[in-house]
Amino acid sequence: MKKPTIAILISLLATTSCWAQSIERAQLYIDHALPAEAKRECILIITSDKPKKEKATAHYLLGLIAFDQNRIGTALETWTDLTKKYPHSKEASEVSEKIKQLAQIVSETQRESVDNAVARAYLRHGDFWSRGKDSVFSIDSSWIPNVEAAVKWYDKTIAEFPGTTAARIAYEEKMRTLLGWKKPGRYGSKYGIEQYPMTYLPILVQTLNEYAKAFPESGSLQAFRYQIAQAYWKQKDWKNTRAWLNEIIEKADGQDSFYADLAMRRLQKVEH
Repeated sequence: MKKPTIAILISLLATTSCWAQSIERAQLYIDHALPAEAKRECILIITSDKPKKEKATAHYLLGLIAFDQNRIGTALETWTDLTKKYPHSKEASEVSEKIKQLAQIVSETQRESVDNAVARAYLRHGDFWSRGKDSVFSIDSSWIPNVEAAVKWYDKTIAEFPGTTAARIAYEEKMRTLLGWKKPGRYGSKYGIEQYPMTYLPILVQTLNEYAKAFPESGSLQAFRYQIAQAYWKQKDWKNTRAWLNEIIEKADGQDSFYADLAMRRLQKVEH
């Protein structure tokens, strides 16, 4: 008699109560970058006899996974289905106001499902002859203040989703935006601190302070502190350079770390 394979064992275990589908497991799959497993878990919850509250959360997570994978149409359809089936749920309340906005942000429009076979055929015929068309609109951003436009959306994320992973990422991306960049080429445009250091440095410092208060355990704090010290160093502002380098050392609290060591080495030669 053949021994059961691992797949069969897992399938058998899945039927037991200890392996019952759960939102916690789906979230763990998401946290550990296992979207396929997370989707399967959510679908099993949706098609089970679980309470409506769990099914609503599963719909939300399923849409979130699709959105993260840039499958915008699927995400919007899933969230629309959520608002129809569980209109009074917390998740429905969260996504109902954003479905149209999300479609606009990514320059896509929600394509309604077409049940009529003849209508689907007509659409396919049209798609065949216009297959060279763009499905995502291009946007000319010349003369638009890129930094301010980006910061607006990061601030919106922070305000609407405080304390979440989304807010943490928004803080970090906002600070990277403020630090600025330079387009390649001899005459490449500059942005953020690269262009106007005295304008954006105070905003960066304020953002770092807010970030440290909201996420005091973040492993990125020391890295951003050093970027601020370096920005002042480039401006030959030795006083603020030393202040931020010393703060890095102080926050290390005696522990030997990359940025604490780097700060001590830079302190040995600040002025040039």
